[in-house]
Amino acid sequence: MTLAATIDAGGSGVKVGVVCTDTWRLLADVRRDYAPVSREPGLLEWDPVSWWRAIVSALGDAVAAAGEPASRYRGLTCTGMRIPFVLVDERHDPVAPGVLVPDRRGAVHAGSLRSSIGSDELYTTTGHWSSPFFGLPKLVWYVREQPALWKRTRWVLQLHDWLLERLCGVIASEPSSASMAQLLDVSTRRWSGEVLEAAGVDPERMPPLIDAGAVAGGLASNVAASVGLTAGMPVHVGGGDTHVSALGGGAVEEGVTAVVAGSTTPMHLATAEPRLDLSVRPLVSAHLRPGVFAAETNVSTSGSMLRWLRDTTTLDYPALEAAADESPLGARGVVVAASNPEWGEGPWAQVPPISIVGVTPTHTVGDLARATFESMTFAIACDLERIDALAPTSGLPLVLVGGGSHGTLAAQMLADVSGRSVLVPDHANATAMGGAELVAGCGPSGDATPEPRRFEPDETRHAAYQPHVRRYADTFARLRTAFAGPGDGSA
Repeated sequence: MTLAATIDAGGSGVKVGVVCTDTWRLLADVRRDYAPVSREPGLLEWDPVSWWRAIVSALGDAVAAAGEPASRYRGLTCTGMRIPFVLVDERHDPVAPGVLVPDRRGAVHAGSLRSSIGSDELYTTTGHWSSPFFGLPKLVWYVREQPALWKRTRWVLQLHDWLLERLCGVIASEPSSASMAQLLDVSTRRWSGEVLEAAGVDPERMPPLIDAGAVAGGLASNVAASVGLTAGMPVHVGGGDTHVSALGGGAVEEGVTAVVAGSTTPMHLATAEPRLDLSVRPLVSAHLRPGVFAAETNVSTSGSMLRWLRDTTTLDYPALEAAADESPLGARGVVVAASNPEWGEGPWAQVPPISIVGVTPTHTVGDLARATFESMTFAIACDLERIDALAPTSGLPLVLVGGGSHGTLAAQMLADVSGRSVLVPDHANATAMGGAELVAGCGPSGDATPEPRRFEPDETRHAAYQPHVRRYADTFARLRTAFAGPGDGSA
């Protein structure tokens, strides 16, 4: 038996999965939560010390839960939420807390970058439009407004890069993870000299780029001793969280769309060339392998709304799904406007607050739960039209992975709403499977490849859903107009 461990660090917690790469079974799946820090409005940060403590704890518990000797591990890898980064000095110590996706410190600089580089040029180079949520404007904030901190900075590390450094002491980055830093020329998979110059960032501060799956170094002895693994064990370069999930779900072939249903829900189309389409403007990133790219949209808030409902009602996810299943199609008129059916720099500059519309004292928790599931699937259906404009994917099944794939209601609803077949891989943690593939250098084959669960659309329900999809999109657009403010001219 040979094993591979994958660390998956998100914005609110870390998961560690251990996979047997002989049978491709998930032997352990451990989560530890950690909290972001908000020192003042607009700033949302992460503390490297407390986050690393939680990550090491999760890794140690996953190794213990797998119950196999350290000698059987062939390696480990890591992935992290894209965009978060931390600045470190010559000794690799943080010079400031890390920054997270919702952090808006770079808002004032997003517009100036658009002006200095050019909106279309910035997009066609980096695959991302100008937005304070991406990494570039946040980094420019440090360069221009925190010169003392910036002077002490030796390396700019994405969350994935920081994990690598903590595990084996090696400074390296990886193209799929680095894409949302908005410093990468996605077509060449190299740092963009033009964008770095416009940002005032010395290229020497950016880590060397190494492809996913390569061995970065050996596991540090202090980490090995803490978690029960062998010092020097290979630590493999990982990648972007969505990309690794898509790999684990078998959704990296050209034309296949992965729907990664987590706190947010990105839709990830694998392509053989960068689809830098100025009309649709998908987010384009380098994929895990050279010669493969990803075109992405995202319906934003989805799983996080369901988590709020879970915490508010104290019902667990299976109970919420059962309650939602009792509610009729259309949730008896309730609309939970959470997931974003609109796409593009303009619509994403003004996102309305999550709103519950049409609720009365006669409605039930099941109606709210169903409306939350419908929110996600209705928004996905709208974005599928944009994905299909990039490539002829309408005849291919969707691959559903992430927490939203664990039950059956979301998968069947997605099939019915979209009119597409939906495949759900027969394992609970696609990211751990994708990480294991990076460590092993290959994926499961033969008897080790279980058949995915398949959900086929019902034509009657598909037709019945369409007026509700249109009502949802119209309600969201009206809310966006109602809550529109002066904004900052950026997405």
